[in-house]
Amino acid sequence: MSAEKFAEYLRGEVPYPLTHVLIQEMQEGQQISQCFLVKQKTQRATRAGDPYLEILLADRSGTIPARAWAEVAQRYATQFDEGDFVFIEGRTETYRNSLQIIVGSIRRLESYEGEAGKIPGFDPGLLVPTSEHDIDEMWRELLELAKTITPPPLQQLTTALLEANADRFKEFPAAIQYHHAYLGGLLEHSLEVAKSVARFAEDYPELNRGLATAGAILHDIGKLRELENPIAPHHSFSGQLVGHLLLGRDMVHEEASKIAWPDERLPGLLEHIIVSHHGELEFGSAIVPKTAEAIAVYYFDNLSAKLNMVRMHITKDSEEGDFTDWHKLLGRKFFKGKPVDS
Repeated sequence: MSAEKFAEYLRGEVPYPLTHVLIQEMQEGQQISQCFLVKQKTQRATRAGDPYLEILLADRSGTIPARAWAEVAQRYATQFDEGDFVFIEGRTETYRNSLQIIVGSIRRLESYEGEAGKIPGFDPGLLVPTSEHDIDEMWRELLELAKTITPPPLQQLTTALLEANADRFKEFPAAIQYHHAYLGGLLEHSLEVAKSVARFAEDYPELNRGLATAGAILHDIGKLRELENPIAPHHSFSGQLVGHLLLGRDMVHEEASKIAWPDERLPGLLEHIIVSHHGELEFGSAIVPKTAEAIAVYYFDNLSAKLNMVRMHITKDSEEGDFTDWHKLLGRKFFKGKPVDS
């Protein structure tokens, strides 16, 4: 599509040119002519010194890497940024067993019209990865779980932090890339961990159910200060320098100072869950878990993240047969077939 024809489209003089093909449904060798969300954009150079753009594109079904080489990179490098809705023409190809898009042209929608949502036939809802679960229903479930926490001061702290951060908690992803990296991801992940911990505590009397549940609900609340822009998330200044474990501990500490505690050790035990929930120092934990509740939150947090990574990897996989391609972070292939019914 020429720049002139594209401008006509943005002015409403021509209809949306093609039906949107979801990323998870794309195949090798497809011609691409549609809109995406830019999640990441990095300017790089080949070994020969030629510039190219490394881009991560998204729609509601997931993400796909893209490359803009040489002249294309030079022409469009300054015309769009992370977080922009863009119109891309290009083609798909497989590189190292993963699908990617080779960009022929890329144009930022807002550069032609003030609000992308006003473009005829353009639906931003198609382009923003979002939890498959109903956000309001998950939020209701999390608040109901928080109401079961005892003693009352611990419930008061948990509920106060949730209500004070409701809009952002419901919107933010749990991570930039690795797990639950979509709108509503933080809520989905926190609910998964909290429900698992609360159920587990019923069978293990050595666990303080209220403390463990509060820690599970709030373990990642520091992400609200660590990250900015839920649509195209990136680290804030304090996120880069402090990290979400300590930022979350600060949020809990600030709220706890407003409450009278029957046992002054209780808020400290909750803070310990938050700063230790990565488990090991080499994985970013500020300290190793030293309570039964902290150990439980660490393992269920890890399980929720890993299972989400596996599910997303299987969903995006294009390999034939029963096994996926290699998962770089988890260091293995995964079985994706269905077992024979007995």
